[in-house]
Amino acid sequence: MARSILDICNEALGELPAETISDLDDETKQSARHCKRLYRGVISDLLEAYDWGFGKVRSAMAVITNTRAGEWAFAYALPSGIGTPLRILPAGTASPTGNMIGYTRTVGIADQLAALIEYQIAGQVLYTNLPEAILEYVPDEVQVTSFTSSFSRLVVLELASRLVMPILNDAQRQRGLMQMAEVQRQRAIADEANRTPDHDDDFVSERARARGVGIGTLDTHGLFR
Repeated sequence: MARSILDICNEALGELPAETISDLDDETKQSARHCKRLYRGVISDLLEAYDWGFGKVRSAMAVITNTRAGEWAFAYALPSGIGTPLRILPAGTASPTGNMIGYTRTVGIADQLAALIEYQIAGQVLYTNLPEAILEYVPDEVQVTSFTSSFSRLVVLELASRLVMPILNDAQRQRGLMQMAEVQRQRAIADEANRTPDHDDDFVSERARARGVGIGTLDTHGLFR
């Protein structure tokens, strides 16, 4: 069963140990205030630290007026709620818009093509030479219900390691929690790798890619020939 944010916070408080809470918005309890203050940063840091499949979204972007036509062939508006942009993909290689639970990370042609596609982000605009571009990104808000069990446990321990000083001022316990969090990080990464194994059905070797075998080349419009 997926944990809620309140479940995660109370599990983290239990690791200190400290009194649990019934409402994150309870301003009368310091533990609630600290949980609410620190939780978002923990999630942001963990999502940026590793390529978690569950945290990704792929979305088609809307074409807008191109103010840099001399540099790029296309301009797109970034999706609302975007957190960290990861890469762009050609049309036809992306999953439907939405949280990519069960998404399979590949090292095949699609990934190799994505690595060759150049783009630039300025403000809320993405410029590229690729038509009908798909953006893969981590949203600003990742729903807790999409977390795997091992990632949720990692959040618990990471949050606990940040709560212990403002609540208990116990440096020794903080060191212990940080060590536990690091062990859990490796477990969560291993679980993620096992859950979304790489596929090599359409893999093109570095040597073949250098010769242009199997993947083609980019033309001036970002199309592969």
